[in-house]
Amino acid sequence: MKILIAGDGETGTHLAEMLSVENQDVTLMGADRERLQELDASFNFMTVVGDPTSAAALEECGAGRADLFVAVTPDDNANIVACELAKGHGARRCVARVDKPEFSQPDLAALLRRLGVDQTICPEKMAAETVLHFIHHNWVSDWFRLHRGELLVVGVRVKENDTLAGQTLRDLSQSPRFFHVAAIKRGEKVIIPRGDDHISPGDTLYISTLPAYADKLHKLCGKNSIKAGKIMITGAGRVTENLLRLLGSGPSVTVIDPDRDRCREMAFKFPDAVIVNARSNDVVTMKEEGVDQCDMFLALTGSSETNIVSCMVAREHGVRKTLARIEEFQYMQEAESLDIDKIVNKKQLNTGMVMNMLLDSDLATTQCVATDKAEVTVMVATETSRIVSRPICEMSLPQELTIAGLVRDGKGELVEGRTHIRPGDHVVVFFLTGSLSKVRRLFK
Repeated sequence: MKILIAGDGETGTHLAEMLSVENQDVTLMGADRERLQELDASFNFMTVVGDPTSAAALEECGAGRADLFVAVTPDDNANIVACELAKGHGARRCVARVDKPEFSQPDLAALLRRLGVDQTICPEKMAAETVLHFIHHNWVSDWFRLHRGELLVVGVRVKENDTLAGQTLRDLSQSPRFFHVAAIKRGEKVIIPRGDDHISPGDTLYISTLPAYADKLHKLCGKNSIKAGKIMITGAGRVTENLLRLLGSGPSVTVIDPDRDRCREMAFKFPDAVIVNARSNDVVTMKEEGVDQCDMFLALTGSSETNIVSCMVAREHGVRKTLARIEEFQYMQEAESLDIDKIVNKKQLNTGMVMNMLLDSDLATTQCVATDKAEVTVMVATETSRIVSRPICEMSLPQELTIAGLVRDGKGELVEGRTHIRPGDHVVVFFLTGSLSKVRRLFK
């Protein structure tokens, strides 16, 4: 596919890197000539200097031949205009990053589609939804509801004294079968496991299960879940604003932020929350506002370093569950080793949505697994798909992917070797980054 990405910031660059790994024809458009030259020399995608709101620049970049046009500049209005122009030139599908909450309203979303924006990416809203899932399901590091909740994929981090540590997957015999370990994240590596693979402390297991078995899996993993009655948040940005809107009048919330004007704005919008104007990593303020009485600490500032340090301080004061927003990938492994329960990375969420577009997946049923090394998606099997030709055990599936479950006639099911996928099944596929073409071949 020919993909044109407008915006050479962190989001656009990460998208270009990930899509080029999948051997797509990627061009990155931006304004920083020196940065683009460095990227062009380091990665397998083309770069071009240009303004995405210029019709002439888009024509020169080949927007009319693009199968997918993605506008992810920091300016919402520029992204919308760029998509409108690209669609006018003939781009087949146009996606705009739009952070303002009002654009998610149905009437405005319909207006955007008429203007040429087929899909919007709202990183702050997606990040807030991810944080909300953690608040409600904090015994896992990740919680994904697939195909409208018929199947779950959860991420469980294994600690030194956990009952799962040291066992092989074959040791975890089940009768009846109620979960499937689809992948193991070990350090910076993701493993599609087999029966003789061992589970080690520090691993994150990605497990597919049915909603009815969630409590049973919870007990097997031996993890503690808490009800978050009091939450402290550092950072009053758009992620926090979206989160407070989603939370409603549930737990008691304290927000700390150094921007006085932003604090006043948030206090006006959310009168039930306590808004404190102070540095986000001010230990004295955190103590005064009762961090030692909090059930959960959410570090959502724009600084990864500040968020990591704040979570460490919160942990020292007895907070049981911590979450950090971390955008720099080099800090993510360190954060996990410091026992931060959940990490949120907006670039991964963006990439997952675009990957699903490449697979023509139903965006309402699919989410991205929180790692830059693997994806999980829902594919529909057809009469002519290779995946329906024989039982899974006879398929000789590539080592880079596994079938994590399926939805048949609206009901979720786990799979085993003897499972025979039928036309019309919605199949949950877990695959390593770089294996996109192999997944598509199975379902063509």
